[in-house]
Amino acid sequence: MHIEQIIISHLLKPVRDVTLHANRLLDNYDEVVWLIGDGRSGTTWISDLLNHDRTYREMFEPFHPQHVDEMSFLAPHQYVSPGDSHDQLENIAADVFSGTFTHPVVDSANHSHLYNGLLIKDIFANLFAYWASLRFPNLKIILLLRNPFSVALSKSKKKEWYWVTDPLLLLTQQNLYEDYLRPFEYLIRKTSESNDYILRQILIWSIINYIPLKQFAPGQIHITFYEEVYADPDNLVSSAFRFIKNTKENCHVKLDEETVKRPSRVVSKESSLLQGKSPVTSWKDELPLRQIETGLHILDEFGLADLYDEDSMPNHDALHSIHGAK
Repeated sequence: MHIEQIIISHLLKPVRDVTLHANRLLDNYDEVVWLIGDGRSGTTWISDLLNHDRTYREMFEPFHPQHVDEMSFLAPHQYVSPGDSHDQLENIAADVFSGTFTHPVVDSANHSHLYNGLLIKDIFANLFAYWASLRFPNLKIILLLRNPFSVALSKSKKKEWYWVTDPLLLLTQQNLYEDYLRPFEYLIRKTSESNDYILRQILIWSIINYIPLKQFAPGQIHITFYEEVYADPDNLVSSAFRFIKNTKENCHVKLDEETVKRPSRVVSKESSLLQGKSPVTSWKDELPLRQIETGLHILDEFGLADLYDEDSMPNHDALHSIHGAK
């Protein structure tokens, strides 16, 4: 967010807070949609498509451990075991999911007076999303996946932004290590020692997506792929709304071309879209074969190497083989 936007958002905060709390008192936040995914995976763009009619109050990364002071107690990609208690996180999560929590950056996109539901999007919440779902069963959680090579390349062009850049950091979370990472310790240490930015990001992508894919059973969470939304936004957004509304009815959404093609608020000048390249396949022209082969080996260790086909489109058979498999 630009400094001018931050200043304006702070100035408008008192008026906005009154409006947002009034909507809460009117029970306008009963429907709670939580869009989670990795950074640079298209979460902001998908959020804009879901909220194309500005019906939802949009909460932009409320669990961000750096941009939101109240969340500074969280590690980036904080993991919480499903059976563990975490009173501090549970209390503030209750404020977020009820719409009680307000923040000038989190609420910067909200300019309406009346809302019908909350749309929360986060890029550091994958590893406690299942824990949260057990305590807040009304959540409608959407997990967005994007090709890890595209994500890693995009992050490499925004190294000054706040990312986890060394997978060793995830090993320091003892519960995460005991629950999931012990079998991957050698791979994590080896990849960290390589000091290869792209490979490190592919490994981090693997960890933070592998875990929710294993934790959630099919039907508990809606999985959507950036590449499929890019190819067919109307149908994929409609599918998301069928999940949100818990209905088999059509829920057909017709998005106007301007909405679909509008760059997200966090798009960079290096974006393949702005350069006239395909955001689905352009990574193949920018990464050397050696890096791609090693990256695929990392993904294969997690059973994720076949998640995308040779055309960089999702392979749903591969998804079904891991999603919810214990």
